[in-house]
Amino acid sequence: MFLIGILATASATSGAFLLPSAFGPKPDFIISSFPSMYLQAGYTNTTLISIQAIRNFTGILTVTVSSPSGLKTALQDSQTGREKEQILLGTTGNLSLAVNDQKVGYFSVAITASSGATSHTQSLIVIVQNITVTAIGGSHLWIPRGSSANVEFDLSSVNGLSGNVSFVAAVYEGRCGASISCPLSVPVSNASFSPRTIILSPRSIGKTTLTINVAQSDTSTFLDVAGFATTKQSWSFPLFVQVTIV
Repeated sequence: MFLIGILATASATSGAFLLPSAFGPKPDFIISSFPSMYLQAGYTNTTLISIQAIRNFTGILTVTVSSPSGLKTALQDSQTGREKEQILLGTTGNLSLAVNDQKVGYFSVAITASSGATSHTQSLIVIVQNITVTAIGGSHLWIPRGSSANVEFDLSSVNGLSGNVSFVAAVYEGRCGASISCPLSVPVSNASFSPRTIILSPRSIGKTTLTINVAQSDTSTFLDVAGFATTKQSWSFPLFVQVTIV
């Protein structure tokens, strides 16, 4: 009290009022801002939650997440992937946030870090997108040996998904798709897309044609053609066709 009085008196005589450092800014922390997260409907994406200490803050932080109904979130250790909701903060602390949703749309997730009476919140915008795939004429074909047939696939963007989409196809014997139970020997028949790459626009329909060639020497009764459309984000969408050889 005596020291404060001296400081105040001395300050007053010089036209300024000084406060001791005890009344200055307290130790604190901040949550780094997040770029928008783009998520394929039905799948999971992760982002890093980074928290930095300010003015030598140290302590245990509890992190909580508030999200809309239907949006699943999980806090995880950024190194091990195990569930974790607290950080012992020295200078910088990190957690991973996993997000999953089945429906498309725009969502806001609130991430809050607290220590005692000190609490800070940062928002994460989640944009869930998808592609609708339609096989024109159906996805089950009857093809004679030594013949070929085409299937047109129409792709429609859902919630603004756009950019390059590439296509690949593989042929498997007997209604088992690309599962590990398929025969090791690949049938002599083949399939390919044309074009192999398109640019998908949010306001138009992208088209590609799958051509299936059934070899004369193919002794299979059924064929599974496993096609995939892959976006620039490495999101994959199935384009499957079943073939009965007649």
